[in-house]
Amino acid sequence: MAKRERIEELFYIRAIAALGILIIHATGSFAVSSEYGSKAMYLGIFLNQFFRFGSPIFMMVSGLVLFYNYRSLDEFDSKKFYKKKFKFIFLPYVLWSTIYFLYSHYISKVPLKGQGKVLLRGILLGESYSHLYFIFLIFQFYILVPLILKYLIEPMKEKPLKVFIIFTIIQGAILIYQYYFKNYNATGFIRLFNKYYWKTVFGWFAYFITGGIIGLHYKKIVNYIEEHIRGILLGYIIVAIFYVGQVYINIYINQGRDYYGKFGSIRPHTIIYAFFSMAVLLYITRRIVKKDNFLFRNLKDFGTYSFGIYFAHPLVLGEIKIKLLKYFPHAIGYSRLSSLVLIVGLGIIVSYFVVLLLGSTNIRWLFIGRIPKYKWGRELSTNL
Repeated sequence: MAKRERIEELFYIRAIAALGILIIHATGSFAVSSEYGSKAMYLGIFLNQFFRFGSPIFMMVSGLVLFYNYRSLDEFDSKKFYKKKFKFIFLPYVLWSTIYFLYSHYISKVPLKGQGKVLLRGILLGESYSHLYFIFLIFQFYILVPLILKYLIEPMKEKPLKVFIIFTIIQGAILIYQYYFKNYNATGFIRLFNKYYWKTVFGWFAYFITGGIIGLHYKKIVNYIEEHIRGILLGYIIVAIFYVGQVYINIYINQGRDYYGKFGSIRPHTIIYAFFSMAVLLYITRRIVKKDNFLFRNLKDFGTYSFGIYFAHPLVLGEIKIKLLKYFPHAIGYSRLSSLVLIVGLGIIVSYFVVLLLGSTNIRWLFIGRIPKYKWGRELSTNL
C-alpha cells in the first residue's frame, strides 16, 4: 500500500463528531424528561438534534480513511487488515461490552447467574449497551471492503457523482419506507428487516460509500467546497433550520414529546443534514489545522482518542447523573438549565480525562485501540 499524505483535519472532524455523540447522550434526558416548556427542554432538544450528524460523520470518516488508503484490491492485504481490526477494534469492543454488561446488571441489581448467553448475544449483536451497535455495524462494512474494492472501486473512481446519487437514492428510499410507510404487522424477512435494518449496512451504506468517494477524490472535493462555500453554508443553514425545526413543530402541534422517539439519527432527513455538515466541517477544520493554541491542541487530542471516548462516555455520564441526583437532589434536575450545562460539561471533561489516563498506559490498545501513548505535559504525536 502506497504511503499517502496524512489528512490532519480528520482529527478535528473526529473530535467534533465524538463531542456531538456525547452531547446527544448527555442531553437526551433533558429533551424528554424535563418540564414541558422549560428552558432546559428547549436547549436540550436543540443540542440533542443539532449534533445528530455525529454517527453519520463517523461512518463517512471510516469510509474516507479506508478508501483514501486502499484504492485497489492489489493494495489490500486482507490478512494484515483483519488482524489489526480484530486486535485494535474487536478486542476493545468485547472488553467494553463486558464492562457495560456488568454495569447494567449492577445498576438494575439483576443477578448475573445464568446470563452468559445474554452477554454472548450482546457481543455478537452489539446489544450490551445502546451505543455499541455502531461497532457491530462497522464490522459489517469491514467484511464488505474486499467486495467493494473488487466490484465498486472503479465506478467510485470514474463516475463518483453517479455512484453517490444512486446510493443516496436507494438509502433514502429505505429510510423513507421505514420512517413513513413501515408495516408493523409484517412477517418473515420484512419483519426481521424492519427490526434490525438500523444497525446493519442497509441503514448506513450511503454514508460509508460517500466517505469512500471523498477519500478517493479528496483534493478535488475540498477544492470544490472551498470554491462554493457560500452556497454550501447557505444550504447548510436552511437544512439545519428545517432539520431541527421539524422537531419543535411536532412538539408544538402535539403539545408534548410523545413522538420524540421518531427523531433519532436514523431518519431520512439526516442524510441531507449529515452531507451538508460534512462539507462544512471539512471547510472549518482545514482552517483549524493552521491554529496552534491550548484549545485546538486539546481538540486534536480529543479526536485522536475519540474511539476511547466513544466507548467510555455513556459509563461516565451514567455515573455523573447518578451521583449528582443522589447527593444534590434539590439542586440537580432535568428541568434545570444549570444542570444541563453542568452534566454536559462534566461529561466532556471527565470522559476526556478518563480516556487520557487509559491512553497513558502500556495496555491502552486493549481499551481504546491503536493510538499513540499519551504523555502528560508533552505535545501529542498523532498518526492517521
